[in-house]
Amino acid sequence: MKDEGGPPAPVEPPHRGYDSRPIPDRLLAIFLAALVVALVLGYLFVNKLASISSEEDCALAHRKNCAAVDVPSGR
Repeated sequence: MKDEGGPPAPVEPPHRGYDSRPIPDRLLAIFLAALVVALVLGYLFVNKLASISSEEDCALAHRKNCAAVDVPSGR
């Protein structure tokens, strides 16, 4: 039989079982925990930078009282 010149048949990759996971659960949990810690620390860092920036802006404007104002919550 002659080859008719059509496209070659696709080669299928070997199948893995559907029950096997490419990433172990423990590694996935460690990665997610590290991601959460990095996000929380990044949020705290950005808030601290914003606070320092606002205090610096106040000081550069030659204002006298640049400290945060505490408002009493009593009636």
